[in-house]
Amino acid sequence: MAKVVGIGHISFTVMDMDKALHFYVDLLGGKLLTRTVDEGPELGKYVMGKMLTNPYGKLKVAMVDLAGLQIEFLQYLVPETNTAYHRNPSIAGSAHIAVNVDDIEGMVAKLKAEGVELHSEINDCIRDGELVWRWVYSRDPDGCCCEIVQLNYDSEYIKNSMKK
Repeated sequence: MAKVVGIGHISFTVMDMDKALHFYVDLLGGKLLTRTVDEGPELGKYVMGKMLTNPYGKLKVAMVDLAGLQIEFLQYLVPETNTAYHRNPSIAGSAHIAVNVDDIEGMVAKLKAEGVELHSEINDCIRDGELVWRWVYSRDPDGCCCEIVQLNYDSEYIKNSMKK
C-alpha cells in the first residue's frame, strides 16, 4: 500500500524573490541551495491546471534549507504574481511557518533592526504552570506569518513531545 515516507519541501509564492531571500536567508540564516528561472510551453498548465487559457509558464524558483526544512519560493513571471497575500491567517489555505531559535531576544532584536513587523513583544507559553516555550509572530516580506520560537528543553511537556 502506498504511503507518505517524508516531506520533500514546503512552498511559498512571493511577490519579490530578492526580498523573500533576504528575510529567509540573510535574517533567519537559511542556506540558498538553488536559484533558477523555469519556463516552458506547458509549465503553466502543469502547475495551475486547467484554470489557464495559455499553458505557457515562466517562474523564478529558489530552494532554501532552513534548519533542515527545504522551502521552495516561487515568483510567477507568466502568469505574473500580481496579487499580494491577503494577510489574514484565519482564511482557509493560509499557513505560517514556525522557526526554532536558540536566542529569541537576539533574533527579535535582529528582526526589529531590519524593520520586520512583529505582532507583539515576546510571549510565554505556560502549560501546567511550566514555561514550555517563548514565542512571537512576525511577518515576512509578503505578510505571511513567521512564528519565532525558543523551546524550553527542560520542560516536561517538550521532553514528552520529543519522545513521540
